Amino acid sequence: MQDKTIKISVALATYNGSRYITEQLDSILSQTMYVDEIIICDDKSSDDTVKIINQYIKEKNLSDVISLHVNERNLGYASNFMKAVKMTAGDYIFFCDQDDIWTKQRVQQMVDIMNSNSKILLLGSEFEPFTVSHSAPQVPKWELAKFKGDNSVEHLKYSPENIFIGCQGCTMCVRRSLLDKTLNYWYSGWAHDEFVWKMALCLDGLYFYLIYTDLMNYQANLMLNDHRLNYRIPSRYNRQRTPWLAFQSALPTRRSHYRLMKALAPISP
Repeated sequence: MQDKTIKISVALATYNGSRYITEQLDSILSQTMYVDEIIICDDKSSDDTVKIINQYIKEKNLSDVISLHVNERNLGYASNFMKAVKMTAGDYIFFCDQDDIWTKQRVQQMVDIMNSNSKILLLGSEFEPFTVSHSAPQVPKWELAKFKGDNSVEHLKYSPENIFIGCQGCTMCVRRSLLDKTLNYWYSGWAHDEFVWKMALCLDGLYFYLIYTDLMNYQANLMLNDHRLNYRIPSRYNRQRTPWLAFQSALPTRRSHYRLMKALAPISP
């Protein structure tokens, strides 16, 4: 039986996602563990995304679960997602893209793991890629090579190889206490997944679940990634597509950023 004292939130950012959003919402609402709230922030989509979500809420009578907020102007990927994150009220916050499909036990599995270990501030997981086109690009081999699928949980320590984000944001679950401790350090343009990854790493609470909990639409995510590059600190994958200079240009406040990392880090780099 689900612990009613634990509240589960989903932070979902949308932008021109009309093709996939219904299936994503269906997969969230069909979880074996009930989701208390879904906060959706739409970054002024030019397609029917907002219309589809409003119709979905009305037809399924979900106004008490799904909250849709449409930006008056385009905020960009990073700020739009963090807007959704800041509006959540749950003890555990799941990050959600607009175009994936969650496995039915995703919430239950990840909450059980986090309940069993209070040191976990952020839990990422493996994913199962899929595409909607035979001509779609493949997931990089380096990313799939990390996957074991053995149902184990790995503690990622502060080290040079873990500084850069090592999992997809759409697989992440965050404990409320991590946000309470670190949100004041976030600045506009710092992508939500990169931010919480680094903060959890610094606070020695970064963990990875070696089983897939998300079916990721890799083609759609890759197309959206081109949009993300304008706003986020490049991830390990983005650094393969862009030179190291891109990281420096994306971090105009990189000196204060590294001072913050060093100040918070449990282990001196």
